[in-house]
Amino acid sequence: MLTCPHCETKIVMRELSHPGIFKNFRICPNCNGKFTPDLKTKYRQAICIVLSIVSLVLTIMLYFSGIEWLIPALISYLFLGLLIYWGNKHIFLVPYGVDHESTHDT
Repeated sequence: MLTCPHCETKIVMRELSHPGIFKNFRICPNCNGKFTPDLKTKYRQAICIVLSIVSLVLTIMLYFSGIEWLIPALISYLFLGLLIYWGNKHIFLVPYGVDHESTHDT
């Protein structure tokens, strides 16, 4: 379970309101401290975005060029699913504005 890096209160991300479309932090409902995911989580999210685009391109190739693109498309979606599953198990929250990498081992 995720905890606030300020007060150690349990955080359920889907229950938090987002402060705005251009804000990259959340606010703890208990202590009002700002926090964000650690740097490694942000890198994993970027890799997931790239892999999602590759998967989409392979799916479009499957539609237009034929069945030979089926196996690469399936493999890309399998890797994407595994990366998302694994990445969700390794999220750590850090105080907003901290530029150094998380001290947690992942």
